[in-house]
Amino acid sequence: MKRSVLALALMGFAWAASGQLVADVIDTPIPLSAPQIQADGLAQRIEYTSTAVLPAFTGVALQGIAAGDSLRGWIRFEAQGAWSEWMALYIVRSFTDAAFLAAYRGDAVHAASRFALRFETDKGSTVQIMQAGTFLDESAPPPAPDSQDAQSGAFVIYPPVLHDRDEWNAEPFRGTPVPLNQPDYEQMTLHHTAGFAAVTLTEGLEQVKRIQDFHQNGRGWSDIGYHYLMDQEGRLYQGRPYLNASVNFEDGPPLVRGAHVGGHNTGNIGVSLMGCYHPPEGSTCRNRMTSAAKDSLIVTFAYLSERYGMNPDALKGHRDFSDTACPGDNNYALLASFRTLIEDLLVTGNAPLGRAALAATVDTIGVVALQWRFLADAGIETYAITREDREGTVVVLERASARDGEWVDATVQSPGPVTYLLTVRGSRSRVQTLSSAVVHVRAERNYLLAQSFPNPASGQATIRYFLQQPGIVSLHLFDAAGRLVLRLTDEYREEDTWHAVTVDTSTLSAGVYYFQLHLEGFAETIYQAAHPMVIVP
Repeated sequence: MKRSVLALALMGFAWAASGQLVADVIDTPIPLSAPQIQADGLAQRIEYTSTAVLPAFTGVALQGIAAGDSLRGWIRFEAQGAWSEWMALYIVRSFTDAAFLAAYRGDAVHAASRFALRFETDKGSTVQIMQAGTFLDESAPPPAPDSQDAQSGAFVIYPPVLHDRDEWNAEPFRGTPVPLNQPDYEQMTLHHTAGFAAVTLTEGLEQVKRIQDFHQNGRGWSDIGYHYLMDQEGRLYQGRPYLNASVNFEDGPPLVRGAHVGGHNTGNIGVSLMGCYHPPEGSTCRNRMTSAAKDSLIVTFAYLSERYGMNPDALKGHRDFSDTACPGDNNYALLASFRTLIEDLLVTGNAPLGRAALAATVDTIGVVALQWRFLADAGIETYAITREDREGTVVVLERASARDGEWVDATVQSPGPVTYLLTVRGSRSRVQTLSSAVVHVRAERNYLLAQSFPNPASGQATIRYFLQQPGIVSLHLFDAAGRLVLRLTDEYREEDTWHAVTVDTSTLSAGVYYFQLHLEGFAETIYQAAHPMVIVP
């Protein structure tokens, strides 16, 4: 009996995230029993048993997390009350995290049968199964006659740079490829891999290779199921090969039918975003699409729409076709806006509006200094700098025309990574992000009232403070004689965040002042500090 396996990856060591890579390749999800764990010398054995599987199946695929360095697995089947011998699973482990995929595929057709899984790993380690299911291999229908592969005419969408199959060392297609269009290209579908995350190019190339390994050797498919994949920074990777490899990617090569949406693969182009984007499945599945990935996906789907003659409404999520969480709540919520943006892009095109460089530095109290230069201008009318952090997205600066400049952002609250984007707008409402920069704002270990800046101040000053505990904050400004001049804050404030207060000094006389912060807890003073402020005309 022939066998093979399937392995996919999720992030971290919690087993909360769904096995979306498995959901893309199984026909029927199957519940498993609680694990039975037994120590065996320096190794540990973990076994699961399925419920009875009524639909006929030829193979089993599953996705899980294994914390140990070593992992082996086996499967056996029950028939007429007796169990078969243990047979090895084919296992693929994630390149960046503890997730794995495993599968078995054979010639025999099982029905009304149970299966059992056994894993061996390092003693003290765990193996947690996120999702398991069965599939039934069927012969592919014969190829359809060739038809026109791409639209003719002038193209206005420049696609992203493509990292092709040679770059990730793809294995050859197995069998005879079938044209995707029979006779037309009809749909575009967004997926997420629910694990096997990738941020860098090295990680992306390795993860795509491992997903192909799983799809070919675990699921038994002719090749990787998706036509294209994208990492979390928006790099685009070729999945399945083209029917005619001599046609450049930019010209819309004829595509091979994929295997990403069961029963709906004909005429359907599949793009999968690497990572896990479905928060209901737990802490390991809370990725949010980055701005770079959003921009790249919109351009990619606009390119596919234009080259293959599809309306933007043809863009769907995997869950629109079957009972699955894919492409995750965080991604699915964006699809309606994507369709609108794709439609707009097909009108305006995406020829570059210019080139720019943006730099950012951050000091010890979370104040960010920005500098930017425009290196080329091909029709920039206005530009804006946007900040993205855990608090959300906010425009911190808007200006007309392409002018070099600098800016100080003293309003950052959240410790952690903060991303700044320089976005320009041209004619016909074309919007493009030309440059980005990331800084990491640190959290304080203690309470801190920072010195105001600028100091001396003329017209305006900013005061920043950090709290280790929430409470009622009183921040007041006094003159040199100790008289109260301004009540700046008398409110409850949260902990573990930077707070900023802007002081209008234009109405104050020149001289030396003092600002004092008082943090009140439950009937006691938690923290108190003061600093001088010099005001000049």
